[in-house]
Amino acid sequence: MRKAQQAYTYGAPEGALPYEGVDGSRVISFFIFNTDVHMHAYAPDGADARDAAAREALDAALTACRDRCMFFERTLSRTRPDSDIARAHSASPKAVPVAPETAELTRLALGYCERSRGLFDITMGTVTRLWDFHRGIVPTRLDLARALPHVGLSRVRVQGPDAASGAPAKLAITDPETVLDLGGVAKGYIADDLAALLGRHGVGRFVLNLGGNVVVRGGRAGDCRARPPVRAGEPWEIGIVNPLDPGHCRAIVDVADGSVVTSGLHERRFTKGGVTYHHILSPKDGMPAVTDVASATIVAERSLDCDGYSTTVLMMGAREGRDFAESLPGVEAVLVDDSDRLWWTSGIEERLFEVPTLPRW
Repeated sequence: MRKAQQAYTYGAPEGALPYEGVDGSRVISFFIFNTDVHMHAYAPDGADARDAAAREALDAALTACRDRCMFFERTLSRTRPDSDIARAHSASPKAVPVAPETAELTRLALGYCERSRGLFDITMGTVTRLWDFHRGIVPTRLDLARALPHVGLSRVRVQGPDAASGAPAKLAITDPETVLDLGGVAKGYIADDLAALLGRHGVGRFVLNLGGNVVVRGGRAGDCRARPPVRAGEPWEIGIVNPLDPGHCRAIVDVADGSVVTSGLHERRFTKGGVTYHHILSPKDGMPAVTDVASATIVAERSLDCDGYSTTVLMMGAREGRDFAESLPGVEAVLVDDSDRLWWTSGIEERLFEVPTLPRW
């Protein structure tokens, strides 16, 4: 997928303003959720984003998305003391009122955990906080042994909201030693929310990239000047990073409408004492998961599905992970194993292009 010209805004996201992209889109870019966010909105076929009315409409939609991101940052952040998640931790084991979105995301996340066969758990923050992948710190066996009994879905309870009674949504972390971490699914949920918001603003063609959570709608904009020319609605070509050579792609997938998310062992890791540790931890022992998959990419209509299943598929291993994804309606997977072999589900075969790994000299 082409990269737009970046007029990047550092600092507070509220200072970010839309600008003109090199491909004729309107773009807004800023840093939030501890990642770079880029959103492209395109004028309808036959319209020009440089026209004042079209530009104003697209900019209003992008600005609304920026403000919605700020809402989610305030609501879901684990580090902000006033967020729903932080307040739930502070009040544990009692329940606290939370935004309907927080309750919905938590409820949906619990569903992905239950379907993961014990491999994905939103209470693994209890263990991940013991690791430091920036400084290369490995927790002791004793620390892990003390933390693991506080991992488990039964320690998270969510209810409401109740429209009939007016009762607000509530979230409880019933074990004060449990750390709830929705980071594994939050960007997918937010990306889907932003896509719906753009739709309500009448934007039918857009690209969202929330630090790797890619969502596209409407296919590419027509461009007769391109070589070869691009017809309106043609699918985007989205690259899948090569986990063995992250500077290049290992595959390209065509997507006109949908989301693409990759989980990979290469994203955060360090080597200490001759052992390499990656950031995808097993709820069974708190150590990096043992798997023959180097990266797992999920392609689905909803970005939440991509987030919710990518880690699980990676941890299952190539054969089981591919078969698991194959069983999920509307979900496709592309896996790269630790021998650089590509695995994929049947429904994506016609839209997938393999890119050979370049030899290292």
